[in-house]
Amino acid sequence: MIHALPGMGADHRMFPEPWGELPEFKAHDWVISTGIKSIRQLAEAMVDARAIADGDVLVGVSLGGMVAGEITKIQKIPQLFLVGSAVKREEMNSWAAKLHPLAGRVPMDWLKKAAGKLPLEAAAMLADADSGFIRRMCPAIFEWEGLGNTSTRVFRIHGRKDFMIPPPEKCDLLLGGGHLIAMTHARECAAFVARHLR
Repeated sequence: MIHALPGMGADHRMFPEPWGELPEFKAHDWVISTGIKSIRQLAEAMVDARAIADGDVLVGVSLGGMVAGEITKIQKIPQLFLVGSAVKREEMNSWAAKLHPLAGRVPMDWLKKAAGKLPLEAAAMLADADSGFIRRMCPAIFEWEGLGNTSTRVFRIHGRKDFMIPPPEKCDLLLGGGHLIAMTHARECAAFVARHLR
């Protein structure tokens, strides 16, 4: 089974076709609970609620990649595909690190209206997003211990113009887009995963 975890403020719609053509592919929505305040807690909740088991493959976008990385510490995951994501909090844009303590004060209604400048589907996801979940996950990202040493084979797919999480030095696939390449470059991303599946 291939489990795909979306970015913050996103849901299963982050994986448009042809993602669904991958074998046993399942795009998930987040488990939303006020008790979940850390990447570890979210990873544990996703494992239980989405039946993520030993031997499954994970695809994670942005926050979803961090949560997927944490899941590799809970389950035996042979392959992890990070799409515009990070393996440690230090890879986040430095301005985001400075602004994250303000997440609790950001007017989410304003943020959702500002999302009208995003591609239609991305704007729709953010409009539907749970504001409390976003507020809890912003600080959680900067408290995360990171992926660390892992026996999981990690592949990194990134956009050259990603300002949220700048491209890492070593990238397996570098595309011309930004932070939303899972959507804007879905065909290239899905094809890369298909080629590298065990």
